[in-house]
Amino acid sequence: MILIILNITGLLGTLIWLLISPGWEPFVAVIGMITTLIVQLFGGGNNNLTKMSQKGGKNSINYQSNENITINN
Repeated sequence: MILIILNITGLLGTLIWLLISPGWEPFVAVIGMITTLIVQLFGGGNNNLTKMSQKGGKNSINYQSNENITINN
């Protein structure tokens, strides 16, 4: 939700920029902000997150981490 609010704020800023100094740069920025907002609203959310699973054999220990891990013997 916070990303959508920030995107709308950025979109308003680029629209003001386009009104103050018309040109191709503010126009491209407005198109980019609109495209980003559409993707955020209708992109499907977090349905494509990576899922982790692991299997271990007999007499084994499984370590699972989302960061680097160091194991000392």
